[in-house]
Amino acid sequence: MTSFAQELVTVDRERLDLRAGLLGLAVLAVFGAAIALVGPVAMAAAIGALVVLATDPPPAGRSWATALLPLVIGGAVLTFIAVSIGGQAVPGALLVGVVGIVATLHGGRSRKAGLRGLVVTLWIILALTLCGTGVGALQYSVAFAVGGAAGAGVALARARRGASEGTGADDVEAGTGATPTRTFGALLASPLGLFAILRGVGLAVAVLLGFTLFPAHPAWLAISSLIVMRPPTRNALVVGVQRSLGTGLGVIAAVALAGAIGENTPGLVILFLASAFLMMAVREVNYALFAMFVTAVVVYSQRILGADAAESGGDRLAETILGVAIAFVVLGLTEVIAGRRVRA
Repeated sequence: MTSFAQELVTVDRERLDLRAGLLGLAVLAVFGAAIALVGPVAMAAAIGALVVLATDPPPAGRSWATALLPLVIGGAVLTFIAVSIGGQAVPGALLVGVVGIVATLHGGRSRKAGLRGLVVTLWIILALTLCGTGVGALQYSVAFAVGGAAGAGVALARARRGASEGTGADDVEAGTGATPTRTFGALLASPLGLFAILRGVGLAVAVLLGFTLFPAHPAWLAISSLIVMRPPTRNALVVGVQRSLGTGLGVIAAVALAGAIGENTPGLVILFLASAFLMMAVREVNYALFAMFVTAVVVYSQRILGADAAESGGDRLAETILGVAIAFVVLGLTEVIAGRRVRA
């Protein structure tokens, strides 16, 4: 118990990164300008580029085309489906559940595959909330594909300049051996398959509850589950508690400061930018601190847009706690069922 408590409160001051904070502000400024000039489709383009860049360089034995085309085309199709579904809770839950299962199975191949799966799943959850933005599903889908193509161009340029670092041991995706030759049924029956199924079901439940109970901010619940729902269980437990604790502290502090600022928009913008800077600077210092500033960014952004700070903060806290609880249930069931399989 003492060790667990120490993990919760450990602060690694040496990993404070002020340059990352400045870089985060710069990215936020560029991203905000792109949305202001191009519209919300800029978000889809950015995600498309990010998914592709997470594949740089392509796995050994695979060409750029075979590595990137499925990501770009598949991501664009999923984007179209998610935006078309809109705020419908049941179809949205089914879509995220299926994507969660496939992404988890794919993520077992390498670290980069896991990152791609995480980003795609996160994007599909967000895309379910975009139906009311005044932009059609086809436009978001095309924007994702364009962003993916742009990311591919950047990756190719890096490779030609010799800037690519090559494929590390943890980035090698299986090309031969027993794992790739297993049937889909055998893969689902494996420990990874068990976790994938339970994770998909958990994400589906999170989406269903989010769209039913919190229609104003339906994605937060599923995002909290997705971030915490990663083995091993002990690490997930630490992250879950830190996320809940940080969110609670963030709500209290941000609501209090937003209330003190009142309708002073420049003051709210300053608080928003300061929180964004600190969010990026402390992301490796302590996860509870990171979650606290993430929550502050959300609360201030909602307040700038005219929402009530206490209401948006309260919703985020409630959704975070529910999302973490769902993740803990999934991880607990995974441990119990896997243990029974071993004993059998």
